[in-house]
Amino acid sequence: MTIQHPYASFVHRVQRPARYIGGEYNQSVKDWSRIHIRMCLAFPDVYDVGMSHLGTKILYSVVNKTPDMLAERVFAPWLDMEVELRQRNLPLVSLESARPLKDFDAVGFSLQYEMTYTNVLNMLDLGGIGVRSVDRGENEPIVIAGGPTATHPEPMAPFIDAFVIGDGEEKLPELLRVLHDGKKRGLTRGERLAKLAEIGGIYVPALYLRETDERSGL
Repeated sequence: MTIQHPYASFVHRVQRPARYIGGEYNQSVKDWSRIHIRMCLAFPDVYDVGMSHLGTKILYSVVNKTPDMLAERVFAPWLDMEVELRQRNLPLVSLESARPLKDFDAVGFSLQYEMTYTNVLNMLDLGGIGVRSVDRGENEPIVIAGGPTATHPEPMAPFIDAFVIGDGEEKLPELLRVLHDGKKRGLTRGERLAKLAEIGGIYVPALYLRETDERSGL
């Protein structure tokens, strides 16, 4: 049975509809029923920009080469698509399986530059995930961020569950494995995040107290 794409009835109304429906040569599509760990790689800019990012391609390959893991992709919608989604109360979905971001175990954002930070928040909202970490339920995805600006994470600390500092090629599969093991053992969201922090090179803001510097106001 063929399942119709959730955007099929209106995608022709937006500019460059191919940005949202996938189907590219060499994309990886796995059977969700056979996969234990499901991640969505989220690039907070439009498809045209994100598909030129080599880091996303590398992480996509690394995760999908692991038999019991999958990585799918999502990019920031352009303004016309956002209007269509909000008018129809439809979620932002991945390219490969057209599943909402809230259905994944983890959603990982690539923070390339500060100007895209608001796109991260918009994508979380459109994907059905609580924008602030403290507002996320036990069954919502763990929101991860990495990339060049993850080395100074505090501006995004209220919105990201865990920051990966440094290259993620080797650390990402280990991180996903820890999340999966914690879920199998029935650990709470907070306990799973604490396990992530034990890996090293991962900053979990919820585990730290922060205070404002009186001199700078920051």
